[in-house]
Amino acid sequence: MAGAFSVVLSLGPDPFEMERLHYIAAALAKVEGNNLLSLIILDDCKPARDYESIAALLGHKKLHIYPSPRQFRGHHWRGGLATNYLFGFEAAFGSGSPEFIIMIDSDCLLLRSFACGLSERFRASANLGIIASGIKADPTGRPAPECTWRDHFFKWSRRLRFRRTPFPRLETAFFGNNRTIRRLLLSAFNNGWNEVAYPQGGAFAVSASFYKAYVQHQLTGRHGLWLKTDLTYDLIFGLLCAAFDLQAVDDNGPGGTFAVSYQRLPFPPEELVRKGYAWVHSLKCNSVEAERSLRNDLLHMGHLELPPVRQNEICRLTSRP
Repeated sequence: MAGAFSVVLSLGPDPFEMERLHYIAAALAKVEGNNLLSLIILDDCKPARDYESIAALLGHKKLHIYPSPRQFRGHHWRGGLATNYLFGFEAAFGSGSPEFIIMIDSDCLLLRSFACGLSERFRASANLGIIASGIKADPTGRPAPECTWRDHFFKWSRRLRFRRTPFPRLETAFFGNNRTIRRLLLSAFNNGWNEVAYPQGGAFAVSASFYKAYVQHQLTGRHGLWLKTDLTYDLIFGLLCAAFDLQAVDDNGPGGTFAVSYQRLPFPPEELVRKGYAWVHSLKCNSVEAERSLRNDLLHMGHLELPPVRQNEICRLTSRP
């Protein structure tokens, strides 16, 4: 099916995450219900939560819930979170045949359809691995800031290094996960990844060509490869894209798919709607009330009517049996 895609989301333990998920699922069902193959949730909460109302929005067959693959190990937004997203990435391509997947954070929002446009771009170039925001520039046109992770890459590229935590020891990269990470990192730099370009986390698209290369590099089933690292999941996807010698490009100009920037929205709500973006990030505010107000403003200005979360439904969404 042209434009078929899946969405992957790692959901944190905050009860408000379920309200965010409600509006993401409702928007997907309304504007991309025919193209959406599955919404894959990696539930980073223990005990499990009730997803019945989310399944009712999407259809039970399209909602796939997995308990936290990282099993609460690793850093919750670095290696641990990357483990969750890589598991979801494998699950999305392993359980269906999407043309691409969308990796999202819970503090984003979908305002319009987008699948056909991304499908056309991926079909036009088999060498295209990622479509995102922040590869070369942010949505305002400012160049992506210089990567601050070079020291981290240097230590992972060494065959021998001395570690001080959790206890003094000599760590090698002659075998196991460290060897694989070193190989991928060196491949990325050999393929010209000197500028360390990577997608801004929040929302970005990953192609079936990327997954094919992932399989060819014998990485399937190794989603825990990065568990003990201090690297974020968006950085890891940028690294893998370069290691596979695939392209990563921005689609964040006016009329583009991703108005995604770090920690805040790149434009005021009315400008985001006027410019015609699909995915916007980040809606996170200093309070729940402020975030709800911002979301409501975006939906109203975008003329996107979604079923609200009723008060009794909020209680169900946040319940922990």
